[in-house]
Amino acid sequence: MRSPSSTPPLFGPGGAASMLVSLMPDGIPAYLLVARIASVLGMSFALAIGLLLLIGGLVVPALIAFALFLPSIALMVFVERHAAAEPG
Repeated sequence: MRSPSSTPPLFGPGGAASMLVSLMPDGIPAYLLVARIASVLGMSFALAIGLLLLIGGLVVPALIAFALFLPSIALMVFVERHAAAEPG
């Protein structure tokens, strides 16, 4: 078992936070990562709520919730294409 003094600091040179930043791929803009996270969250919430409504017997609200999946996937496709078209 490691002692607390042997763990690297969270911030500063050689810290855990700087190691996480260095693992991020070069050339991927931050807005692309934010849009991916938001899109995946939107898709998962839409499907989860739709399934819960469907289990509850509410078919029309479930279909509306399933339809709300589409803007999330459209956001991801739009942002991915925009990032691919950027020079550099």
